Amino acid sequence: MVGDGSFLVEEFIDSITSQLDRVQDSLRIKAVNRPLTYALKDMSLELKVFVELDAQGKVRFRTGGPNEAGASVVHLGFTTITKPMIEENTVSLAASRSPTLEEAGLAPEEQLRLERVGVRNMAQLERLQSSTGVQTVARYADMPVDRLKRALVLNRPKVTAVHPTPPRPAPVPAPAPRPPQSVAGKPRMPQPQPPASQPPVLKLKPGTRRLQLSGHRLIGEAGPPKVHLNNQPLGIAEADDDRLVVEIPEDHLGGTLEVRLHDGSVAAYELSVDDGESWGPSAGTAGTAGADGHGDAWSDGWAPDEEEMS
Repeated sequence: MVGDGSFLVEEFIDSITSQLDRVQDSLRIKAVNRPLTYALKDMSLELKVFVELDAQGKVRFRTGGPNEAGASVVHLGFTTITKPMIEENTVSLAASRSPTLEEAGLAPEEQLRLERVGVRNMAQLERLQSSTGVQTVARYADMPVDRLKRALVLNRPKVTAVHPTPPRPAPVPAPAPRPPQSVAGKPRMPQPQPPASQPPVLKLKPGTRRLQLSGHRLIGEAGPPKVHLNNQPLGIAEADDDRLVVEIPEDHLGGTLEVRLHDGSVAAYELSVDDGESWGPSAGTAGTAGADGHGDAWSDGWAPDEEEMS
């Protein structure tokens, strides 16, 4: 409730239902000693309020003051709903993990227009545009097509870095000496980049059993992406929106790693097993601190350059 005495409709209903939930929970405790008791079947309320629309386009109820005439009569009826009915008529929990329209960078007025066509997050926007087309969404939401396309592109799922994880519990071997990267008095020469048509190459130490993939929106409504090595599915040890840890066979000899994201795109990488004598990042790779706190001997991986990220 704000200073003028008005309150949002959803906040009022949420407060009522939350208190009714507590009544229902107390019945479970009461049933231990009293198998037959009483429960609320239906509930109805009659409110005499002033209905207002604020600057954000939200409906607010305001209670009338003393001797203030002209209030509207609003009838609210409450009934019960079961879990299957909730799952059938509400957004799935998997879809709710998607970035909100605000997190996607859309302006408040753009968010309001999309909410009026039933879109509250990026997953819902992607589902709607896949079935009707982005032009149809833009027409009904009264938004520029280019604005919607830009929001969809900037928030699409993607992999931003791949790093090997050292085997456990084997001790970390001492890193082999690296060839000098620069000569005193001379600038360090940049490493050559592979052609855009070739997937990035990731060198792995023998015995590496896990890879960590960092990215954005890695989990969709159907769950984490499908990861394959040489067309063989890999197990997923850990999964989150921005991090994925996959298990690879101990005796693998490298090959093509494919990450099939939930929007249909595929991120591909070439794995190469390194015997350690010439250990170092391959062309197009970047060495950073590993997630397990190990040194560069285990942390060389792949990350896109600035052009790929843009």
